[in-house]
Amino acid sequence: MFHLSKYSQYSKTFFMVVMMLDALCLFFAFDLALWKNLGAYHEAFSSYASFYAIWVLLWIITALFSNHYNTDTLKRVFSLVQSTGKVVLIHILFVFVYLLTTPNYLGISFLIDAYFFSILVTVGAKVLILYSYRLISNKDENKVNFIIIGYTSTARKLLESMKPDQKFGHQFYGFFDDSYLGESYVVAPCAEIEAFCKKNDINQIYFASSTDAQLMSRVIKFANNNYVRFSVVHDMISIPYKEVETSVFNNIPIVSGRNFSNPPKVRFPGMKGLINSFRV
Repeated sequence: MFHLSKYSQYSKTFFMVVMMLDALCLFFAFDLALWKNLGAYHEAFSSYASFYAIWVLLWIITALFSNHYNTDTLKRVFSLVQSTGKVVLIHILFVFVYLLTTPNYLGISFLIDAYFFSILVTVGAKVLILYSYRLISNKDENKVNFIIIGYTSTARKLLESMKPDQKFGHQFYGFFDDSYLGESYVVAPCAEIEAFCKKNDINQIYFASSTDAQLMSRVIKFANNNYVRFSVVHDMISIPYKEVETSVFNNIPIVSGRNFSNPPKVRFPGMKGLINSFRV
């Protein structure tokens, strides 16, 4: 089982941007619910400002703990809707508990409208951003054209995990491995890497760590001279651990693993004898 580092799934400013977007969307949804039920919005908002603050705070806390802001979740519309539904269900529970402890001045129709508009606006805004990002990513100047050197198990697993990124401008051009020229997706021998990259405008190379070290030095030199991004794929399949994780300390990659079995049940070997000693 492979675990990606949590920080690889998020950018440093991603949380703040999406949380601010949610807060703005919820403010707009709150205004729509006030307008539908009271015929006013900005004038009546001051009376409901404290409840709006609780509403947004509970929404964001629930979203954070349910992993709603995970970039993998926000890459697919179905996952986005499913995750939003989870947030709403937990949010309803918290709001219900909150309303039990406060004076009942909110009508059920207002709460229904508030949830309806909150779901509609927050999901709509994220879907709009999702498709806008997809259009921008698929422009020719933003596309990531990549190859993988080394037809290893880890490299194939990497390609499988990157399939969702194909919709966002990641285009795979093939494997390079002299030992597997007859396999699917292996497009050419390693001697043709440089010519192939120039012909197809390759700007990302993934190199399996178990491949020839001399070939790695050659490809790194080519990548540096042609402004091509270069990444090394650790062959973690060969590591005898059930779970592995890669960390970086001062530019040195460290592969950590654990292979612990379930702890043994606690037994008391002398208990049976102790019980028998009390028998008459």
